[in-house]
Amino acid sequence: MKNLSNSYQENPQEYLLEIEGDSSVSALSQGIYYQVEDWVALELTAEQMLSNEVGTLTTYVAGDAKQMWEAIKDSLLPYELAAGQFLLRAADPTQVEWLQGHWWNGQEELQH
Repeated sequence: MKNLSNSYQENPQEYLLEIEGDSSVSALSQGIYYQVEDWVALELTAEQMLSNEVGTLTTYVAGDAKQMWEAIKDSLLPYELAAGQFLLRAADPTQVEWLQGHWWNGQEELQH
């Protein structure tokens, strides 16, 4: 995730209401400032937690997908080898010529 940074976070004191004296308005202003500061910190913490969760989930799904792909590859390997043998036998010109010349009676005799 990107690092959230804006001018408020860099220089929060610039955004305070500048009210002179110890009036109740000044106290209210500072109270609001600290409350907003807490909310921003809470939001940033929640965002960081979400980022951590997404990272964990991504790692888990990637590992799970890799295991699933390995299982699929292992189950398809015998079919792939059989298809390869079939294509190699069909591509062998000697066997094709022998079959066309009827020197063998059938496919059963071709098998090794």
